[in-house]
Parts: sequence; structure tokens; C-alpha cells
Amino acid sequence: MKITEYAKHLLLAPNLEDKLLPPPKQWIDDSDQKSIRIETPGRNHKLQFSDKKIKIPRLEHLNLESNRGLTLHHFANHELMAIELFAWAILAFPDAQKSVRNGWVKTIEEEQTHFKMYLNRMSEFGIQFGDIPLNYIFWKQLDQFQSVESFSAVMSLSFEGANLDYSQVYAKVFSYFGDEKTSEIMIYIFEDEIKHVKRGVRAFEKSIPSEKNSWEHYLSLIQFPFTPRRAKGYLFFPETRYLAGLDANFVKQLAEYEDEYTGRVNLESVKKFGLGSELMRKKQA
Repeated sequence: MKITEYAKHLLLAPNLEDKLLPPPKQWIDDSDQKSIRIETPGRNHKLQFSDKKIKIPRLEHLNLESNRGLTLHHFANHELMAIELFAWAILAFPDAQKSVRNGWVKTIEEEQTHFKMYLNRMSEFGIQFGDIPLNYIFWKQLDQFQSVESFSAVMSLSFEGANLDYSQVYAKVFSYFGDEKTSEIMIYIFEDEIKHVKRGVRAFEKSIPSEKNSWEHYLSLIQFPFTPRRAKGYLFFPETRYLAGLDANFVKQLAEYEDEYTGRVNLESVKKFGLGSELMRKKQA
């Protein structure tokens, strides 16, 4: 199968089971194709995007199973958008280096696994995917994706970078409430997100001009109103960025970055838990 055929299938198929079809074990990298920029993914009525804002439950309310299910629904929605957008990148950037395209395919496969993990666990909490409106925050960034580097800056260094923090926060809070099963899911996903961000860092670093450092280059690739606040969570765990291969100056600048939205969401909830800076990692066999 040609990799572009697979990417089109993921993007245009309306049903969830089609979007979860894993990549073929052997595929043809037809990178001689013209760039195709698909504006919206195919989705059935239950998977349609909505402008209705549904807030994620506050951390202190995750003692309730129903709120854990709603929280995982938010995360699953992010995974589905990521599956679609890495497929989108395969079509939009046929001239990307083969190693980058290979990384996108592998990321799709891992995001599909994450989605299934969320789906199974939230169903145990009585929540089915599509039970609440689905936002499209990732898809709103299409105009940002003008190059492989800008795609990597937004999707990998920012959205997936922020998930390095969020997965740690939620792993700790689920564990705090005695839900080790869901906490372990978050830790599993955290370990994969390190790989995802690292893949983006590799694609991004290759394009840094000699007159700029990595932070300056990152800022040049994102467009307002998208800002670096999207690249970190309620709490910032610097060590996670080092694990993903970012340099010390970039990590320092991101840690210090603030704008008018900094600290407005869930920060007081985070403080109540005294989560600490030590990372929760997958237990080694």
C-alpha cells in the first residue's frame, strides 16, 4: 500500500474503526506526489466538531469516576485529532525526509494505541466517545502548518510537549485518588510522548539557521495568537524536555515564558495536591 493511500484513508473515512486501522507493515513511500492539504477530516455525525465549550473537570473532582471518564474523553479527542493531523502531514509534506515521514507513521500507530487505552478505560467509567461535544483545537492550527518545521513546532514541541506535563500531572492525581490503573495509562502515554516530542525536535533542529538559537527559531515558526503557553501544562516539568532532546536554553526560556493566560487554568487545583517535581516513570521489567 502507498503511504499516501493510507493517510487519505485515515483522513477521509467517516467511522472511528477506520481511523484506528494501524499502518501497514510494509508500505510504499510515494514521496513524489504533489502536496495535498485537506481542510477538514471525514467524520460521521457522532464525531463532528463542535464549537460548544466543555470544560475538563477540575483536578479535585477526579475522586468521582464520572469525572475521570470525562477527563479521558478530552484526552481521547486529542489523540484522534493527532492521528488525523499526522496523516495530514504525510499528504501535505511529501518532500519531508524519509526519516521524518517514518516517524509520523510510527506516531500515528502509537496515538491509535493511546486512543484505544482511553476508550477502554473511560467506558469502564460509563463514558462513550462522542458522548460530549468534540472540540477541534488542533485542527484550528492548519494555517500555522506552512512547513515541516512549523508543523513540528506546533504539533510536537507545543501540543505533545505540553502533554509531557499533563500526563505527569494526571498520573499523579489519579494515583492520589487511588486509581492506579488510570495512573499507569498516563505513565505509559508519557513514555511514548517523549518519543513523539523527540521526533519533532529532530525535524525542527535541522532547520535552525546559524544566526538563531532553537528558542528564537521556535518563536519564528509559530504565529499569534498561538504562543509558547501551549507548549506547557499546569505545572512545568523541565526534566521531561531534556528527555525529549531539547537544549538547556530552550527549556529555560519555556520555563520562564508567561503571558496573560498563565496560571489561569486549574493552577490553584494543582497547588492543593502538592504534586512535587519527581517524575512518575514506567516500571522496568
